[in-house]
Amino acid sequence: MRATSNSHNAVRETLRKLEAKAKVCQRCRLHKTRTNVVFGDGPPTAEVMIVSEAPGFWEDQRGVPFVGASGKNLNALLLEAGLRREEVYIANTLKCRPPGNRDPLPDEIEACRSFLEEQISTIKPKLVIALGRISAKELLGRHVVMGREHGALLDCTYAGASFKLFLTYHPAAALYGAETKQRLQADFRKLGSVLKSLT
Repeated sequence: MRATSNSHNAVRETLRKLEAKAKVCQRCRLHKTRTNVVFGDGPPTAEVMIVSEAPGFWEDQRGVPFVGASGKNLNALLLEAGLRREEVYIANTLKCRPPGNRDPLPDEIEACRSFLEEQISTIKPKLVIALGRISAKELLGRHVVMGREHGALLDCTYAGASFKLFLTYHPAAALYGAETKQRLQADFRKLGSVLKSLT
């Protein structure tokens, strides 16, 4: 067993309080256009965490990450790696949807950073999967060229927590091209081998 039920409860409570703060956050312009804050989803004691970039339309409507077409893609990809969605904790770099699903702006990422930092430092995952270049850049502190670096497994320290970081494309990219879809599937099959090596 990874931790006692008391520590499970403490993690759950810390995340609950953090989510309550996020729901009333007005640190950046996105609070004016959001429908719902999309804080995170999954077990608070997950050993695997996914970090993506920002909520899309359906996520903003429902307040849960990855519920639209990208969500269906992600669920299928996780199965390629031998994971069920219920086993992983999913969070975004931004907790509010940028209008029109545009890329997050640097000041928005900065304003939202403490929420992701606290999520990671509280959950303490063994492995984080970065979906797309924006979340990869946030976690590594450098630009990432996903075409070159997808499928890489790196050592990473973020917010005082150390973990293995796996880089791959955002599942939405698979909606726009067969080649990227094949790369994503190959990455997640590789991830299955990575998971076995970490246990």
